[in-house]
Amino acid sequence: MAGGSVPIIALTYVLAVVPLLLLCTNPCHKRIPKAVIYLYVAGFVLSALGWECWWTFGWVPPGQDVNHRRCPEDPSSCLSNQLLPPGINWIVTSLYDAGIVCMLGLWLVLQVWKKDVVLAMCMWNWKVFVVFLVWFVGQNLIVELLISGQISGAEDENEIFVSWAPLSPIGPHWNPSIKVIGEARLSVQNQIPWLLMTPLFYACCIAVYRRQHHQSKDNDDDDDDDDSKPTEQRMKETVAREEIETAAMATNHSVDPESNASNGSEHPTATV
Repeated sequence: MAGGSVPIIALTYVLAVVPLLLLCTNPCHKRIPKAVIYLYVAGFVLSALGWECWWTFGWVPPGQDVNHRRCPEDPSSCLSNQLLPPGINWIVTSLYDAGIVCMLGLWLVLQVWKKDVVLAMCMWNWKVFVVFLVWFVGQNLIVELLISGQISGAEDENEIFVSWAPLSPIGPHWNPSIKVIGEARLSVQNQIPWLLMTPLFYACCIAVYRRQHHQSKDNDDDDDDDDSKPTEQRMKETVAREEIETAAMATNHSVDPESNASNGSEHPTATV
């Protein structure tokens, strides 16, 4: 996502910053599991290196940087470019991708498979994959309609060229598009990143949750061992103590007969 108009840019900032603030303040409220934090970072890295940086700076010709795509006639005087310059644009859009798209997709899956998280997140499940895919691509269609003018412009003198990117490998050379609402268009190139992002992010989810599940099982096993060890130790100590007391009594009887006699006189019943 990359805002075009001022309201959309303001909304982009809010949606990007709020999840980040929640994660940064997690040591205080401790409501966000570590797995979610790891996946937030994974979503940010995948989107930033996968396409956001490439689309923002137009690294591969004939790709255009975001400033030119927003305001092709006079990029330097465009208010949108001043509010969201390229150096900040890729960070904000990647934070949005990670915090809103990826985290809401994860939340949706966890809500659907609330009673069987292991089945959904510790092994590949095609139903989970479809949920991620529908959410990722569905939200991207809406975003593209909102900012269509800067990522899928009409084929005229102000034609828009979005750079090639690792998760957008077809580049701008073959990029069919259709009009949907007014001048808003949907293009093939802009859907590819989230199509490829779906299996990559789901694979990250499986790796993180599988590791967490194994660690949880190991901790449970350690707890069981810790509970059983004191019992075994107490039994061994009891047996050892009884053996020591028996040996001590036998030694006293054999080494100190006078003491035994005096004990016998004091306790005649015990002697008999």
